[in-house]
Amino acid sequence: MNREDRFLEYQGHHVHKGNNQYILGYRMAESGKEFERLLDLIAQLRAEDGCPWDREQTPATIKRYLLEEVYELVDAVDHHPPDQIAEELGDLIFMAIFLARLYGEQDQFQMEQVLQRVGEKMVRRHPHVFGDRKVDSARQVKLNWEEIKRQEKPREPLGALLCDIPRALPALMRSYRTLSRLGRSLRRPLHQDILLSELRQSFSALLQTDTGGNGLQTAPVVGKLLLLLVAFTLPADIRAEDALTQTLERFCQQLERVEASLVDQEKSWQDLSEAEERSLWEKI
Repeated sequence: MNREDRFLEYQGHHVHKGNNQYILGYRMAESGKEFERLLDLIAQLRAEDGCPWDREQTPATIKRYLLEEVYELVDAVDHHPPDQIAEELGDLIFMAIFLARLYGEQDQFQMEQVLQRVGEKMVRRHPHVFGDRKVDSARQVKLNWEEIKRQEKPREPLGALLCDIPRALPALMRSYRTLSRLGRSLRRPLHQDILLSELRQSFSALLQTDTGGNGLQTAPVVGKLLLLLVAFTLPADIRAEDALTQTLERFCQQLERVEASLVDQEKSWQDLSEAEERSLWEKI
């Protein structure tokens, strides 16, 4: 029996007592019960005698809450204990299922199609698990994933492939993914000398710009500078989104320390000296 057959057997819950598959199969069955219960609950919320708020939701309104739940989950993973992570994960799953329900009511697709498609995609993109392909590293898995994805859309030009990255992503994260994909498509890293030269020119242009004047002139310079910074740090595998988040966290901690010092001195933020203001930036 090959790997894909084993996967299909697993999907059919052909598990046996006395081994880990039995335990896993039991847990899947229990999860399935809770999943069905959640589907029924959402159906009740959307019923004519259900919740007025839930009944008036549309895909356009739910996507905002879905995005908020993603960020709340990410924050929980970074800063909170497992029980809160589980709660935030549940909120995200609820919103995803709710959104699928809305499309189901419009006869666009049903939940079983969502689950079937993602299952088929995962099997297709993991030939080293469910097929006979051999890999020797996580990097090779990632390269295979991108290659299989390109084969699924063989006629898609590079520009469309790069711009296919979700526009709703934070800009720094989207920049990283776009430039990473560009580098893999070129099969070589972006030229650091060119990037460094452009960085210097853009930073010089920013210093010469009147930041207190026309923001329409300054914004493109800032945008280009940020994109170049993302590109320049790619070889070091630095994710600008994560780097900025960590620096902002340190900055907030420094703010709290300075504020505590001001309270001890019975001062306000308006009394901040030039040296104290400089320390906000020097110690992050």
